Order: sequence, then C-alpha cells, then structure tokens
Amino acid sequence: MNTAEQKERALAFLKGFEKPDPKTYENIITDNFEFEMMGRLAGAEPLRGKATFLKAMPATLKAMFPNGLNLKFHTVISEGPHAAIQAESDTIAANGKKYQNRYHFYFRFDGDKIAQVREYNDTNHVREVFMS
Repeated sequence: MNTAEQKERALAFLKGFEKPDPKTYENIITDNFEFEMMGRLAGAEPLRGKATFLKAMPATLKAMFPNGLNLKFHTVISEGPHAAIQAESDTIAANGKKYQNRYHFYFRFDGDKIAQVREYNDTNHVREVFMS
C-alpha cells in the first residue's frame, strides 16, 4: 500500500465516525487492532482486538454524538507504515452541550490494514462536556 492509499484508508476510518457502522471497519482493521485515547480519562480504556472495537466504538459514538462529530480534516501525512491526521469536530453532544474538539490521530498500518489508532484530543473539553 502506498502513502496516498494509506492516507485515504486513514481518512475513511475517521469518516466512519460520522455514521458509525461496524461494517465500515471490518475490512480495514487487523484482527489485533488497538484503539486508544491518549488522554487520562476515567473509563476511557484502550479497545484491543477487532471484535471489541466493532462492538464498542460504533455504539459509543452513536450514543455520545447522535448527529455525528462533523469532523473537518486538516493536515494528512503518511510515511512508511505510519499516517497522521489533524482534525476538529463541531457538533452537539447527546446531552445538548456544544462539542468542539481538536484532534491528532496517529495510525500504524500492518500491510494494507490499520493495526493501531491513537487519538489525542483536548481531554479537559471532554470532561467539561461529558463529566460536569
């Protein structure tokens, strides 16, 4: 897989956050896939394994963001088995609060599939919207 294809696959992964469906991810992540929010938030444990991610992530996103995240993508880079994307969201959370966050997503590929995603965001904003 070349770098342009990796960029497209990483963007497809994140675009799936808009209308979360496990089918979106079935053929683009590895069986031992790992998703981790890198901030320190209670209850935000890493999701390890394809089956765990497919069961948990779409349902969580639908519950938290019924109208999607409305992600806008900025810088997208890829080199070797790595890709990185800067993005921002602008939506209303399920609790009615405005949710505007900024992100950096790191992707590691294993062949043509995504093996790991790390999400860096403003965890204080997450706390303000969902925990206060």
